[in-house]
Amino acid sequence: MIMSNNNDNYELDYYLSIIDFFQNQDTNKETTEIWKNKSFIQLMKVLKRTRNKELVKNAIILILSLFDEMPPDIYNNRGIKVNSLTNSDKLSYVNLLKSEFISDVPN
Repeated sequence: MIMSNNNDNYELDYYLSIIDFFQNQDTNKETTEIWKNKSFIQLMKVLKRTRNKELVKNAIILILSLFDEMPPDIYNNRGIKVNSLTNSDKLSYVNLLKSEFISDVPN
């Protein structure tokens, strides 16, 4: 992930290089991990040089969301599937949610 310093679209170049690697990912897991770690190091150098926190933060989020095999959040695999609820349970949950929202709305 090497970008030109004088490129007006350096942010776009970073994001595109991440997406290009992801799309052309014919590599094994070890090669991908090495690429990710090198990318993080490069991003830290960019942060030190440019102080562009948004670019670095967004690039890290993009890398993690594309390459990590973890669920998107801790609630992704928890709870009860909606299809397994009875109609009365669904109605109870809907009413509970409505009451939560109505109590937060100012008059």
